[in-house]
Amino acid sequence: MNKVHVIVNPCSARGRTAKHWELIKEAIRSHFREFKYVFTEKPRQATEIARELLRDGFDLLIGVGGDGTLNEISCGFFNAGSDRAINQEAAVGIIPSGTGSDFIRFMRVPREFERSAARIKNSPSRRIDIGKITYGRAGGASRVQYFVNVADFGLGAEVIRNLSRVQTARRGAFTYYRGLLSTLMSYRNKKVHMTLDDGRHLEGEYLIGAVANGRIFGGGMIIAPQAEPDDGFFDLVLVEAMKKLEIVASSRLLYSGTIASHPKVRILKTRKIHVDSPDPVHIEYDGEVGESLPAEFSIVERALNLRT
Repeated sequence: MNKVHVIVNPCSARGRTAKHWELIKEAIRSHFREFKYVFTEKPRQATEIARELLRDGFDLLIGVGGDGTLNEISCGFFNAGSDRAINQEAAVGIIPSGTGSDFIRFMRVPREFERSAARIKNSPSRRIDIGKITYGRAGGASRVQYFVNVADFGLGAEVIRNLSRVQTARRGAFTYYRGLLSTLMSYRNKKVHMTLDDGRHLEGEYLIGAVANGRIFGGGMIIAPQAEPDDGFFDLVLVEAMKKLEIVASSRLLYSGTIASHPKVRILKTRKIHVDSPDPVHIEYDGEVGESLPAEFSIVERALNLRT
């Protein structure tokens, strides 16, 4: 029997998670007789909470929130600077209660509290890959960040940086798309140099580069239609420079899952990619603001047990 602890992000779903907690708690209790729970009080706190819980012997951590909550808890499965899980048999599950739930949607986690709790209880763990971002130049000081779903550099990161200034309570289903349109007004394509793990060098002006473990980001945009989270590879999606009207016209392909048909889109399989630029280029991961290029993105194969 699992030793279960629930980590709740009360601010997720624009604050509705806190209001619905008693209902969520009863849904969990209908499938788990014994569990403890804790509310997070600040960003990134769930990562440290998860690490402490795993060290204390809890082997099933259930997040209540969106993709950001899942990311924070998943990062806590690893000690800082290590790709080896604190407990390789421990698993993470998620009760969806957030505005940003693209990876959760991709993994087909039910939105209903009781059904998602039942799924966590009754489903076997699926061991999935995670992404690792190592910031900094080779030989210098480095900083590490993990991601579960999608990281990107370029336009997507600028959108997330702009949205970080929007109050959580004002965000909704189309917040990302509106942020995309407003960001386009001042955005310029970036010169980027890339080296893949097979030795290939790519160079050019790009609108965005998405390093995808999952398929969906940006509130329902299917950026990597063929990505699988347990195949040992990223789907690297490169979108060449476009004019603003061309971007808007092409956005429908993201929602239909046919972005690969666009002549300016290239999708490559890779385990590792080093990216640099002479321009200031920012990074986002799982909808969170990251640092800037240069950076290396590498796959950590089958590193996380996900209970879905």
